[in-house]
Amino acid sequence: MHGLILDPARGDGAFYDHFPSHLAKDWCEITDGSDFLAWKGRADWIVTNPPWSRLAEFMVQAMKSADNIVFVAPLPNLTTKARLRSIHNAGFWIAEFLQFETPREWPQSGFQLVAAWIRRGHAGACRFTSLEANASNSRLRAA
Repeated sequence: MHGLILDPARGDGAFYDHFPSHLAKDWCEITDGSDFLAWKGRADWIVTNPPWSRLAEFMVQAMKSADNIVFVAPLPNLTTKARLRSIHNAGFWIAEFLQFETPREWPQSGFQLVAAWIRRGHAGACRFTSLEANASNSRLRAA
């Protein structure tokens, strides 16, 4: 991972504050006056837990703004026919779904949460992995 990483829905910084120190980083947060949907910049990576009610809008803007997108969201929200068509038509595809348990302090919905890596130009298979299965993987421990 290299370049500029953007958290377009920073909130209290749960992701932003843990981005690797070797990366340039930026953020948007509408409650602090920085609306991602009006953002005109470019990033190498977008990593966020987007507002699920605005996931479609965030996805469109993210695909205009970066080549690599990681969204934390319920799996069904990312795999509707319309969402998959939008991703494909923009020249992206899903490289990986990383499944993890919903943190206890988050609302429990019964839907599986994933971190979805959506990558411009990806033409390979979509991996489906589990955080628990990768607990010994150093790239996950470091995150």
